[in-house]
Amino acid sequence: MANSITSMNVVPRLIRPAPDPLGLYFRVGRGDHRALLDLLAGGETRFFGLVCDPTHAKFQRELVERAVERRLDVILDPRTQASATIGGFTETLGDLPWGRGRIHTEDDFRGAAGRRLIANLARFVAEHGYTQILTPSHLIRSSADDWWEIDLRCARDLREELDRVGCSSVSVLCSLPITYAMLRNPAERRALIQGLKGCPADGLWLAIDGVGSSSTPTAVRTYLEAVAEFHALNIPLIADHAGGLVGLAFVAFGGVGALAHGVTHGERFDTTHWRRPRGEKSFGMQPRVYIPTLDMLLKPAEAQSLFDFGRRAAALFGCSDTKCCPRGVTDMLQNPAHHFLRQRIDEISRLGSIPESLRANRFVEQRLRPITDTALAAAGLDWKEPAMAKRMQGQRLRLDRMRVALGNLAEEARSHAGRTMSVPPRRRIVRVNPDRPSASP
Repeated sequence: MANSITSMNVVPRLIRPAPDPLGLYFRVGRGDHRALLDLLAGGETRFFGLVCDPTHAKFQRELVERAVERRLDVILDPRTQASATIGGFTETLGDLPWGRGRIHTEDDFRGAAGRRLIANLARFVAEHGYTQILTPSHLIRSSADDWWEIDLRCARDLREELDRVGCSSVSVLCSLPITYAMLRNPAERRALIQGLKGCPADGLWLAIDGVGSSSTPTAVRTYLEAVAEFHALNIPLIADHAGGLVGLAFVAFGGVGALAHGVTHGERFDTTHWRRPRGEKSFGMQPRVYIPTLDMLLKPAEAQSLFDFGRRAAALFGCSDTKCCPRGVTDMLQNPAHHFLRQRIDEISRLGSIPESLRANRFVEQRLRPITDTALAAAGLDWKEPAMAKRMQGQRLRLDRMRVALGNLAEEARSHAGRTMSVPPRRRIVRVNPDRPSASP
């Protein structure tokens, strides 16, 4: 029997490179280390790293070690912003190697005193094994503020001191906390960008006072339009203390390449409490329950009242991800931190898998539109507590306005050929393995 040969025409096909992943960092609160250790033990490494508080360094040592082993970044926040304010300063901050036992003043960062402070900070990084550090910074209200010049000089001195103590591989990340008024002011933005051109930073962490998960549609649009000017620096932009749908919109529309926030808390940068003397000693805040289909974080009792409406409520608002919460609502309520971490990682990962040119429109259609529908259902429930009824109604109205505003912005983005996108930060696993291929062409 003769052999039959089937000819095949091989036609080369252009393969579009996958987009670089979007970044996500978690700020580790005092009670968050156990949930994050469990996350790492379960093999989850789709986030970029952790931001650590130096006052918790001793009992978070295992978490730092595990994260470094997993090729994640472990970033030190020196907490200098709070240390220079009457309401943010604490005795534990004053006891840090760069603390003075009192509220920081500008002179603490000048001359010989400033050099000692930076040297102590660099040694702390070396001793504890951090892979990156946020520059010592302070809330800036104007580019004429003395703190602005001080913070820029400290960033340069920090880079030199890290190199001197053998930490040349530790990245310096510029932390820039500013007011919303500064962000809106074109002249102030130009002054900030000009100053940052000489900053030896591998990323810019923007914290805008009053901006975060509860921001209005107007604030979201203002933010996106303003941060686009910072793209000229050609370094990654990270929205610090920004979460929820607002933070997701920041990355979906290309304003920033990454988010950083706490675990069920700290999704909005708010310095109000820094302006007044501290009250009685506060204790750690209880983890809240994340309801992704409502873009809400509820106290455990509030979440329980939502699910007390029965099976329909569980179907609409409960977690259906069996890898996250195998027992659905039960796991959401019993392990809210784990649920929050898994859901936020999934949200960022899904956004990052969408081509940049399609990301904004799909975010509006596939993420924001369904949430407005479930918010309408939540507002229509027969709430016994008037406060919850009012809150749900307010959330419904806010999401409706957000949908209209971001829908219009997505349409404008599609027709704007010259629109720029923030470059995402490089993961540590890529930095320590330079031969590892990137998703970028």
